[in-house]
Parts: sequence; C-alpha cells; structure tokens
Amino acid sequence: MMGRPWIPPQRFIAEVAGELLPSGHYAYTTIVVTMPRQCAKSTTSYDVALGRGRAYRDYRCKYSTHKGTITSDRYADWFLELERSPRILADMHLRRSRGTEAIGWRRTGSYFQAFPARDGALRSAALDLVIVDEAQDHDEILGEGLRRTITPTFSTRPRRQLWVIFTAGTDASTYAREYYDAAVAGAPGYAIFDYGCPDDVDPLDRDLWHTWHPGLAYGLTDYDALDMALGDGVAAFVREYGNRWTRTAAGQVIPEDAWRAVQRTEPMPDGPLCLSLDVAFDGDVGAVALAGPGRHIEIVDVLPVDQAIDRAFELQGRYGAPIAMDNHGPTALAHEELAAAGADLVTLTSYDVAVAHAGFLRSVKARDVAIWPHPALDEAVTVAGTRPLGDGQKWSRRGSAGSIAPLVAATNALWGIEHMPPPKRAPVASTT
Repeated sequence: MMGRPWIPPQRFIAEVAGELLPSGHYAYTTIVVTMPRQCAKSTTSYDVALGRGRAYRDYRCKYSTHKGTITSDRYADWFLELERSPRILADMHLRRSRGTEAIGWRRTGSYFQAFPARDGALRSAALDLVIVDEAQDHDEILGEGLRRTITPTFSTRPRRQLWVIFTAGTDASTYAREYYDAAVAGAPGYAIFDYGCPDDVDPLDRDLWHTWHPGLAYGLTDYDALDMALGDGVAAFVREYGNRWTRTAAGQVIPEDAWRAVQRTEPMPDGPLCLSLDVAFDGDVGAVALAGPGRHIEIVDVLPVDQAIDRAFELQGRYGAPIAMDNHGPTALAHEELAAAGADLVTLTSYDVAVAHAGFLRSVKARDVAIWPHPALDEAVTVAGTRPLGDGQKWSRRGSAGSIAPLVAATNALWGIEHMPPPKRAPVASTT
C-alpha cells in the first residue's frame, strides 16, 4: 500500500514474530532483532505496528529510541510518508506533539505512540506491543529502568509482545546484550533474528559485503555508502555495519602490537621517581603507578580506594617522589585527603591531562617507553575509551567498558616524570 515492498528478511521477521498459538497469544513474547545499519530493521517494526493497528481493534503500541530527539525525527519521517499515501491516511489521525507523537486509527481505536526511554515513562499504561529501538545505547541503569516500566504494561494484555532492536554495541550495551544472550541461550518465548558478518569472514573484505549485509544485498544501500562509513573508522564500521560487538566505541585505542612491544621486565633504573594515583569511575578502587628514569612505568598496586591512598602516601615517604594526579571526578576526594595529609602533590590542569594523554599514546606507539606487565593495566588498555578535551583528548572513565584507573595512573605518572621541577639546590655562599 505504501509502494515499497518488503525485502525477504523483513517478511521473514514479521511472519515469525506474528505466529499465533491456538490460545490467541503470540508464540514469541520477546522479539530480538539485531542487524547492520541500513537494513530496514526500524522500518520493519514500524510497518508491523501499522499493520496490527490497522487490523486489530484497540491494539496499543509504544515506540522509543535512546534519545527523544531521534524518536521525534523518526515520527517526522513516518508522517511525511503517510501524507504521501492518502489511501492509508484517510483512516488515521496524526498527533505531532513533540515527545508524544502518535499515529491513531479511527476505525479500530488503535494507536502507535512515542514514549521517552526512562524509568516510569509507561506508568499505568496497558500495552500490546512495546518497541525499544537503538537498544545498544541503553546502559545497565537505563536498561533496568526500562524493564521496570515495560513489564507491568503487559499484565492485562494477552497479545503482549516486546521488540528489542539494535545494532551490535560495546561492553557498555548491557541492556541489548542481556536480551541477545537470553535469546541465543534459547530462553522461553524468545525469537532472535541475527544478521551480520559471520565470525569466520573478514568484515573489511569488500568483495564479501553483499553476502552478509541484507541492505546491500537487496538494494537498500550501496557500496559507496559503506565505503563512506568505513572511512569514519574501522571499529565503528565493524560494529555498526558488520554487526559485531566491540569492547569500546572506538575499538582498542592503543594498538595491540605496540602495547605488547613496550612490555618490559627489567628493574626500574635508579634515579628520580614520580607517583600517580587514580580512582575508578565507581569510586571503589584506586590504582597507584610509579614512573622513573628511562620512561619506565610500573603499576604498584590496585587496591580499595582508602588503601590505595595510604599506599601512595607511604611510597612517597619512602622514595620522596611527588604524586601527580588531577583533582576532578572520582579522584577529587583522594586528592583532598592527600593534600590534607601534607602529601607533595603535582596537580594536573585540564590542559595537562590532554598533554599527558597525547604523550602517553605517542610514547607507546613510538615504542620508547618501558612498561612492567600488569593484568589490571592490560585490561584497562583493552576497555579504555576516550573523549574530547579542548583541542585534544583524554581517557574517558564514563566512556570505557571497565575500570581504566591503572591506565590513567600510568599516563599521569609518565607526564609527572617528564614535567617534574628540577631538584632544589642549596644556595652557594661566596668566599670573597
């Protein structure tokens, strides 16, 4: 009716998701759809909602993405399409109120309405279909809130069904991953539709893209569009177009080969030292790092934060080394405690943090730094993400897939040893 026939994957998803039991209930109450971008996964859920709203009396559906602005943009596009289809629009009424956009049917009394992805957004609602799109962008806290707000809406509706739609995410995509893992494990009532690059195929092999990207195979997109996406970054392409999960949004920031090349097990050379302390994003754990001559770096300890503060202070007393750290975010309280205890602190400004990040990356990639192996530091390198800071970058605690305290401590310790003030000299008395 809209002049755009479905491609085979769309029809397959809709037909399986629409299977009914003799009782009239859906055979699958949870539909998990994971596909690369430009494969019409959002359009499929929209078409299903329109079809059911047109066919069923009092069919109630709500839809959200990870951002209200994105949800509103989707409805704006759908409204434009409906306005070009007067045959369909004749039985509809459109509500354009931003944030609660809705498509309704006069004949059936059904509706398809937007809702914000937050805890409590569906309080007191009774729904047949809830669609959570772009689910890879929902973290653990928001995901828990969505579960609390969605599940009660189904309790009185026998035709209940939840659709969770996403492209592969990162370790921070806990909401989508929970549904994905449950579906793969065969949880009762789940159906999963998983399209993308197989594990045994190179996602960068252009000659094979058409074999695993449905949108390319059926003409929804083209090679030039995928080439452009690849130009924006390999990790993002593998995740968003190959539909493969990555640890972080940018992939591993520090190249694996460079990281392995700078691992050293020689003892720290004699000479001036600089300590650093950093605290994990949740404030529970602190990492203490030590840098010395030869650009040698060691993670001394990773401990509960109170013990890490004591350890840094104790090491300063032993070696007379300053402690380089910033005083923002999770490290602020630790910085205050050390300052109150009379510790010799070198406090990094925002500019210094950006310089430290750039210097650490450059040193590792140039292989002119020596790092004592430590499993917590290896893990931090694997999960670390970055974010802009002025004209530069910094390690992002919030944007990482785990604790990066050891990596931040190592970064700041290296900056500290390279920016330590020269040792004070005793005044020389003149003999003349």
